[in-house]
Amino acid sequence: MNLMWTKRTNAVLSVILSLAVLLGGALLPAERAYADAFIDEMDGMYQRLLDHYSNQYEADKEQVTNEYNWLLAILSEEQEKMAQIVDADLKYLTDIFEDDYNSLNKQYGNQRDYRDKLAEYKRQINPNYSSGAMWNYNKTINRNYSSSAHWTFDKETNPNYSSSTMWTYSKTTNPHYSSSTMWEYTNTVNPNYSSSLMWGLKNESNSNYSSSTMWSYKHGNLTLADARKKMDTILTQGADDLQEARDKAMTSITKTRQKTVDTLFDLRDKTARTFLQTRSESLETILSIREKHFGSRLEVEPIVIKFDPIKVLIDQKLISFEQPPVIIEGNTLVPMRAIFEILGATIKWDQENYSVTATKGIQTIELKIGDNKALLNGETIELEVPAQLFNSNTMVPVRFISESLGADVKWDGMTQTVVISTK
Repeated sequence: MNLMWTKRTNAVLSVILSLAVLLGGALLPAERAYADAFIDEMDGMYQRLLDHYSNQYEADKEQVTNEYNWLLAILSEEQEKMAQIVDADLKYLTDIFEDDYNSLNKQYGNQRDYRDKLAEYKRQINPNYSSGAMWNYNKTINRNYSSSAHWTFDKETNPNYSSSTMWTYSKTTNPHYSSSTMWEYTNTVNPNYSSSLMWGLKNESNSNYSSSTMWSYKHGNLTLADARKKMDTILTQGADDLQEARDKAMTSITKTRQKTVDTLFDLRDKTARTFLQTRSESLETILSIREKHFGSRLEVEPIVIKFDPIKVLIDQKLISFEQPPVIIEGNTLVPMRAIFEILGATIKWDQENYSVTATKGIQTIELKIGDNKALLNGETIELEVPAQLFNSNTMVPVRFISESLGADVKWDGMTQTVVISTK
């Protein structure tokens, strides 16, 4: 009897203890709500971190893309400017030497002693005669002639030419080019890219992701205090790692851009010098032959190839001013009439007061030479530098003018370019 009673008692106690364990492990409604609040809190912290670094990435990508496009536009425009100068010069030289040959042939063509001399002169002035002096100049300035100076510059500035300087820069900034700097940066902040920093933070913050910190907390494997401490460490370290990865990527891209600018600007200048040097050597050969055979030289007009140290890029088009831009006290000034006309404003010049009124739509700007105050729609604006005369040209502060007329203005210090967007 006692044995049976004891067995029954133990069985009841066992059931009671089992229920106690189960009830002890379950959360009361208030405790459940508190746990859910912490899960929501961590999810919110992760979401804010994701938003911050995603927005920073988008801003960085826009900057990187803009800077790439600016440089490409500058190089393309300067190459075209240089090509136009030398192409026009080749035509000029070909025409004057052809006219000269015709004149000499008319004068000496019937004399046997001059036949070989005329033939030699004709060969040297022919831009299509292989090994002639003018041919040498022609091939040097020909961008399609393999290994010529112009071909080399054209190749290095071509982002589609594999292994070129511009191709390397383009690859570095391309978020879709596997293993590029921008590609790695893109994946770092991508929460859906397996093993990325952001992917890891998303999973740790996800209470439904097996074995994550928040999953362990949700299933009772971590106390609230331990889970909070661990998540604080994870998110804080994660933010530091994301910022470090971002800074490393942007520093690398900036270094690549600086190297690209230095390399291609140096090559541009070297190409221009090669054009001028080859021209000089070709002319010396031709004119020496003319002097030797016919007693005198021709007068030939010189050419100048130069690039503005301070540039203005408006809607991806490089603007050439008769008076190049200047920097005064950190402010870029450009010729008044040209900038107003390019930006679509009409101007009225007051000679007596040395002032100008420019109008575009509802915007009206009034400037006076030497006055640090300007009027914008009747409101007085303090200028860092006034409009002023420079080499007899009226120069105005380009940022104030452009922004007053509704344009966006940025300064690209690496290329020394004022970048204006009217669209």
